[in-house]
Amino acid sequence: MFNESHVLRTTVVFTILFSCVSLLGLGISVSLGILFGGLMSSLAFRLMIIDATTLLRRAAKGPMDRKDVQRHSWISFAKRNALYSATLIVAILNPSLSFLATLAGLLMPRIAILYHLIRGRISRGT
Repeated sequence: MFNESHVLRTTVVFTILFSCVSLLGLGISVSLGILFGGLMSSLAFRLMIIDATTLLRRAAKGPMDRKDVQRHSWISFAKRNALYSATLIVAILNPSLSFLATLAGLLMPRIAILYHLIRGRISRGT
């Protein structure tokens, strides 16, 4: 089984790998877009890990009100979306970044999760 640190590490490795491969074949703007999007998605994923850990630690200390949990979840969600939107705005405004490559870079944690799921199924033989 895998955990969030495996996914985070795989996301960074895939980001660097895909960026280097795209540098050779597709050009520097695509490579920089993938690198920028991948690093920002790694940061957003790390923020999600930190927020979830904080929420779980607070819940372990004692019962939490439903409104507190909803407020904490909403603030965490808003922070990540602000980071995603800032990344996409920079990709739109900066001529040296490819917008579609940046968007693809933002999907790197999802690609890493799929990689770990497929790898786990292959190793289990199911």
